[in-house]
Amino acid sequence: MNLPENLKNEQDFLAREAISESAPFIKAVTELADKREILASEDIYASNGMKLVSNGARLSGGFYDRLVAHKLLRPIEQSLSLADALDSVRLAALIHDQAGRVPSLSPVLGQPDLREQLFALFGDLNIPAALALKLSVMQEDRPKLFQHGLIAAMISTVLGIRAHLPREELQALALASVFHDVGELCIDPAILATEHHMTSEERRHLYVHPITGFLILRDFPDLPKGTANAVLQHHERLDGSGYPYRLPGEQITVISRYLAVSEVAASLLEKQGADKRINMKLRLNGKKYDVRAIALIGQLFSDAQPPSAQMPDEVQVMTRLAQVGIVFEGWIVLRKTLSSSNAEPLSFLVERVDGMRRMVIEIGFDPCRLGDALAMAGNDNPETGMELTVLLDELEWQFKALSREIERKQPEWHARLPAALKAGFDGWLEQLHQFVRE
Repeated sequence: MNLPENLKNEQDFLAREAISESAPFIKAVTELADKREILASEDIYASNGMKLVSNGARLSGGFYDRLVAHKLLRPIEQSLSLADALDSVRLAALIHDQAGRVPSLSPVLGQPDLREQLFALFGDLNIPAALALKLSVMQEDRPKLFQHGLIAAMISTVLGIRAHLPREELQALALASVFHDVGELCIDPAILATEHHMTSEERRHLYVHPITGFLILRDFPDLPKGTANAVLQHHERLDGSGYPYRLPGEQITVISRYLAVSEVAASLLEKQGADKRINMKLRLNGKKYDVRAIALIGQLFSDAQPPSAQMPDEVQVMTRLAQVGIVFEGWIVLRKTLSSSNAEPLSFLVERVDGMRRMVIEIGFDPCRLGDALAMAGNDNPETGMELTVLLDELEWQFKALSREIERKQPEWHARLPAALKAGFDGWLEQLHQFVRE
């Protein structure tokens, strides 16, 4: 289901506001200017016509307060010049270097024909100077974000080559992969820190980063057709559960579908290393991702084995499996108390939790008895343990997302529930919080 128009307008406004203010990026680029020569390639004006920086002036950290105090007439990266900014040839070498650090990607790089295609494709990319500056700032200020884009670009381009995408679509896919998170440069990095617990307001800004990235890339008409749109849609899902606009499958482009799968794979590589968990993660979400892209990812990582040192403690896994079983059992009880009339306020909840139950059942497990499967498998079947661990991670992620949505929507519908149903729902919600509580 697509977002209501008022919510889409609100998200678009947040994205435009992030670009027009862009304090985090201005801070990052002025700090980079203290280390490398960045010159104003034109006069820089505030939106009210006040000149802030003269053409030819060398930027430095001392310009930050002056620049951030005003809304700029043009995005600052379009008015700056960095002599040694990243170009396509250096970018290709960096992508090759990063991919070489992922053991299961090394065999891909060892195929001469494929390696030559990759280098030829990336070497021919045309990266406008303003976007090259964005990349250089990302490399310096957000190295993990930069590396994530490189790995995603490597994976997505391999998938595109194996899927025989036309050359222009391959170029769009490669560039969109490199820049898919460029919108995050407009977000305070402290918000994105692993140890930071995001507020609802901060999460709203995170959820619009695909729109922000789209608006940034849209200003460069020479980019291959579909590049900006792929960045906009890289978090959309075929079943309509993605963001920012919850687009259904027919509205999501082929390039976006390949980028979505590659971005998920890249994230898992960085967190856990490359192994069969990638295939399991995508199989659990088969309705969300492109079938062809999933099949190609499966081929890419089919022989990768999980490192035993990274397998979690069995007692901890059993505890978590028991907790999620309680959540599903509680849901079954609550579900039976819902009639067609009183279920309407909870329709989003019914759809999501029932969908998670079906997901678990479809891969052959009982949602309420997941611990039994691990106990029966024991140490003789480590693959079952790995699958249950991946399933547990996926359920925890989905339940956390659902918990945030319940918190956001609760004022709208909680008061409309009958007293008995409200008590039952509150009891189940406590079970859910017990499972997702950090």
